[in-house]
Amino acid sequence: MNLGRKLLTSLLTIIIFSLAASLVSMNDTYNFGFYIAVYPIYATPLILLIGLPLSILLDFLLSKMRGANHAFYIFVKFIGYACAGFVGMNIFVLVMGAGKDIFNFRENSPLTLHGVFAAMIFVLIDLGLEALFKARKKKS
Repeated sequence: MNLGRKLLTSLLTIIIFSLAASLVSMNDTYNFGFYIAVYPIYATPLILLIGLPLSILLDFLLSKMRGANHAFYIFVKFIGYACAGFVGMNIFVLVMGAGKDIFNFRENSPLTLHGVFAAMIFVLIDLGLEALFKARKKKS
């Protein structure tokens, strides 16, 4: 596990998630500039304080599977990260004081979808950087 790669992945995830979510969220009332300023404010602490530790934990748990079928490993990794995004966003909602409203699916589902979306971006970037660093190491 490479902590430097994970930090770079976190930074790139914050940037790409903020850009993508801003493009989807902009409307007549609030334009792209508003959302590109707001999303990083919320995404940065979530990704660094919840997503990064969950990613490290998942990679530790999945390291035992690494030698198995690679396609199955990637599938389990995607499912694990999707679950981590869901759990991470629910942790955020609890910390923000939702209390019993955590079970109000209608209000929390957009937030949890943002969490899963960010987790999918995270795992794609992490897999890409891992392959890039391996190829670079092999080359030198």
